Amino acid sequence: SEAIKKLMGLAPKTAVVLKNNQEVEVSIDDLVIGDLMVVRPGERIPTDGIVHDGRSSVDESMLTGESMPVNKSVGDEVIGGTINKQGRLIIEASRVGAETALAQIIRLVQQAQGSKAPIQRIADQVSAVFVPIVIFLAVLTL
Repeated sequence: SEAIKKLMGLAPKTAVVLKNNQEVEVSIDDLVIGDLMVVRPGERIPTDGIVHDGRSSVDESMLTGESMPVNKSVGDEVIGGTINKQGRLIIEASRVGAETALAQIIRLVQQAQGSKAPIQRIADQVSAVFVPIVIFLAVLTL
């Protein structure tokens, strides 16, 4: 559905990881817990983590609906898919892949869209019987 596509679009496809004091761009699928990611101003945070170095404000409106950015500094938790607004952050990955907050939100939306409310199931059962009867009676009256 459109909502799920938009949610999936919030996660970046790549991340810049510090390896041997070098910045290396890797696929988001290759991130592991403990990786140190570099996130510059204006970039989306690749995955959930803890600020290892730096200070910034982060736009968490996609999660909280709050329009004001939240200040983040060393030791603060950040959520993947949110946007780094001001300073350069180095973030230690704490959850990756299906364990991230964004992945869990996507999973919950998929479950909600795939399941019917009890009243919908009752309506389906009633219409499965009622509609054929009405059509049969309509044909008889012709």
